[in-house]
Amino acid sequence: MMIHLIVQESIGKLSSKINGPNQKAPFPIPFFTETTPFCYYFFLMSKEISKTYDFKLNEPRQFQKWLDERLFHADADSPTPPFSMVIPPPNITGVLHMGHALNNTLQDILARWNRMKGKNVLWVPGTDHAGIATQNVVEKQLKNEKKRKEDIGREAFIRKVWEWKEHSGGTIIRQLKRLGCSCDWERERFTMDEGLSRAVEEVFVRLYQEELIYRSERLINWCVRCQTALSDVEVVHQESEGTLYYIQYPLADDPKKHVTIATTRPETLLGDTAVAVHPEDPRFQSYIGKALVLPFTGIKIPVIGDPSVEREFGSGAVKVTPGHDFNDYEMGIRHHLPIENIFTSDGKLMSSERTGPFAGLTIPAARKKITAQLTESGALVEVKKHLHSVGKCYRCQTTVEPYLSNQWFVKINPLAAPAIEAVRSGNIEFIPRSWENTYFSWMENIKDWCISRQLWWGHRIPVWYCLTCHPELKNGSPFHYRSLRAVVSVKIPLTCEKCKQKDFIQEPDVLDTWFSSALWPFSTLGWPEQTKELEVYYPTSVLVTAFDIIFFWVARMIMMGIKFMDRVPFKQVYIHALVRDAEGQKMSKSKGNVVDPLDIIDRYGTDAFRFTLAAMAAPGRDILLDEERIAGYRNFCNKIWNAARFIQMNLKAGTIIPIHPPNPDTLPDEWILLKLNQTIHQVNLSLEQFRFDEAAHLLYHFIWHDFCDWYLEFVKPLLWEEGAGSTRHTMIFTFKEILILIHPFMPFISEALWEDFSAEKKSLLTYPYPQYPSSHKINVFDETKASDKIRVRENTLIFMDILKEIIKGIRSIRGENNIPSSKELKALLVLNEESIAHLEKGLQSQTTYIVKLCKLSEFSITSSETSKPSYCATYAADSFRLYVDLTNISDPKDEIKRLKKQIEKINTDLSLILKKFENPNFVKNAPETVVKAEESRKKELESKVELLSKEVEKLKTFS
Repeated sequence: MMIHLIVQESIGKLSSKINGPNQKAPFPIPFFTETTPFCYYFFLMSKEISKTYDFKLNEPRQFQKWLDERLFHADADSPTPPFSMVIPPPNITGVLHMGHALNNTLQDILARWNRMKGKNVLWVPGTDHAGIATQNVVEKQLKNEKKRKEDIGREAFIRKVWEWKEHSGGTIIRQLKRLGCSCDWERERFTMDEGLSRAVEEVFVRLYQEELIYRSERLINWCVRCQTALSDVEVVHQESEGTLYYIQYPLADDPKKHVTIATTRPETLLGDTAVAVHPEDPRFQSYIGKALVLPFTGIKIPVIGDPSVEREFGSGAVKVTPGHDFNDYEMGIRHHLPIENIFTSDGKLMSSERTGPFAGLTIPAARKKITAQLTESGALVEVKKHLHSVGKCYRCQTTVEPYLSNQWFVKINPLAAPAIEAVRSGNIEFIPRSWENTYFSWMENIKDWCISRQLWWGHRIPVWYCLTCHPELKNGSPFHYRSLRAVVSVKIPLTCEKCKQKDFIQEPDVLDTWFSSALWPFSTLGWPEQTKELEVYYPTSVLVTAFDIIFFWVARMIMMGIKFMDRVPFKQVYIHALVRDAEGQKMSKSKGNVVDPLDIIDRYGTDAFRFTLAAMAAPGRDILLDEERIAGYRNFCNKIWNAARFIQMNLKAGTIIPIHPPNPDTLPDEWILLKLNQTIHQVNLSLEQFRFDEAAHLLYHFIWHDFCDWYLEFVKPLLWEEGAGSTRHTMIFTFKEILILIHPFMPFISEALWEDFSAEKKSLLTYPYPQYPSSHKINVFDETKASDKIRVRENTLIFMDILKEIIKGIRSIRGENNIPSSKELKALLVLNEESIAHLEKGLQSQTTYIVKLCKLSEFSITSSETSKPSYCATYAADSFRLYVDLTNISDPKDEIKRLKKQIEKINTDLSLILKKFENPNFVKNAPETVVKAEESRKKELESKVELLSKEVEKLKTFS
């Protein structure tokens, strides 16, 4: 209690010093209690705000301060409700691009907003080991040293990758911090961490034990450059202009007859085991069941009928190569055809009876040689240009080859079924909802997942082979999967069940990178251990991601979360759009239109960049990044900074202002608090609905237009008058709320100004986010006894809108007639008859604002035009006409020109309404209230045009 008494006494002395010993303090000094924090009682201007905001100096300093104060750290023991997210882990090889910037800006807005709402926020950061990409990076380093990974061996290569990760793998994490991301950096995870690796091994073993993981020789996607298998979703299909070759296959029993097939890949004909036609195609029905001779080989292959053949494609007959085409593979299974593999893993023709003189050629070279010999023999009868889809490796863009290989697979249908139901039942919500269709389309046609990769960097598959039983493996011989007996175990087996020996070697393949990231929502929280973090933060609250990894990542997380946690991994999935260039093109290095986020941040500051991304993040619409927009939001930052300087300059040194909500006693004060409450309500609602763009636009409009352009203009004449304490209180209270409101979007500038305005050392991030409704008192300005607050609020807003319209009208007249700002004017306001009853008294009490802000020598309000000046400028509004005396001030020709512009603008608005009424369906189908509102608006605009046109005719008599 003693501390509070000392503080109270100090404030009393300070108040006396400011206001004089016998003067009443302009602002109430509230009484302190032991239970109320000191900071809630007053606001004390502590230091002068610099003329300009130096974001380059402030941003790194401020971020480090947040880290030092551990403001991003989540406490699993906190009693407050949890809010959790996991970051889509960027590759350790990556650098910040526009997609990362958008994704993490939106997540950070959610994280900061929820913290300030009092929630226990955990935002888990981390990176992905990116098997193929990272191995490629280190292999390139070795190449510069004129070495291959095989030269140094697997263990040395893995050590080299870890060394690279320690020195260069943290680049993107540092860049995310520069973006202001408020992740719990103390909980940063990496997919190859010891704990996450254990989770991966545990999942593999459990799925294998439940017969959901199996090994099989099947046709898979193969990258000849990366030398590894790929899953279906790792193959990017691109439209490409190719060639359609028409080749004649002669009948075995009558070489003079033939079937002409059409193919885009003549080099694979050496692996053909049939020719297929549609069974109902009359052109080929007589050939079904007969044998054809395969060119170059003399091998006989059958003609089969299969309904999957498109009769309209090519000649209507297609070659069937089950070993090198997925559709042909399925056809081969249906018709029990042999499956021939004619390629080596590095994309060359292997040596065999079928390949003969073409053995050893690369695929392009084989195609060239085969087509030449087919042409020479007369078997190639036609060549056409053909647009078709070509699969490319999603990492290196090399053309992917269908390749027969023995790999590990996940039996996916048993996992997919509950994952589909989780979305159908509403346990997981996609936002926007339309993305559910994309999810269902893939999940309902899903194929078993090839999870093994022929890489050295990654999670090595927990499978072991006994070297005593398989001595050929000691010499590094290739694995012959079909003949090997595998032991699946997290740890190396103690003894072989068959021979009782202890000499084992581990499976050389690693798991698909997406296998480990599928466990991310629960492995990062400590699973398989039952941790406190899992108990509190799982399932996570929301996942924010891009649509292009719904298949790669989102669907797999849902499947694994339900399987191993028996609960969905997140409740909502917010899918954001792509960031494109200003012309709407996708950014790519080849186009030269890639925009570096760090370059933007260097030039405009992080806050302007973040606000731009948020303001443009409309659901379902790609962001067209225009640098002019970013520059515009940099100006918005400057506007806020200058508003802060204005407020400080208009407060006496050492001024004490209560922090509790003000009790306004002027119309502008009441109005700005009502607008503030509206903004608070709408911003919170927009963020709840993931409408980041709406929230940003609401804040921009309220801060720039309502607060800076209008409210600060209204209070300028009042700030130094006696009794202006309530206005100062309202001004600083509203600005404080503004800083809190914009913090999730613009964390750096808001925190910098908070430091300048606050006598405390607490971060802005620790303050509660404004919520609606507020306890602001409602005053009545039209001298009526309003029966409820809604009526009064409507009147306050109406009066302020009219005042603003009057001021805009007088200022436009002054500006368009080039009247100097120093010249005092005379103005007359004529109210419409329907407005006079409820507006006149209220407006009469507010004329001071009009006179001072418009520099008027005379201003009067009436319902009659009898006192209207003979030569005047006219401004027409819905509820009034405004006349400014221009006698001896302006040339009538200038005023006529101004009025004609005004008439032209009104006619443009009127034409839009008239078009609606020209459409018979509008009157017929639109709600009656809408039709009546449009009719009323039409009459108002027509009345304005009539009035202004008459004024133009009158002015012509003066010219």
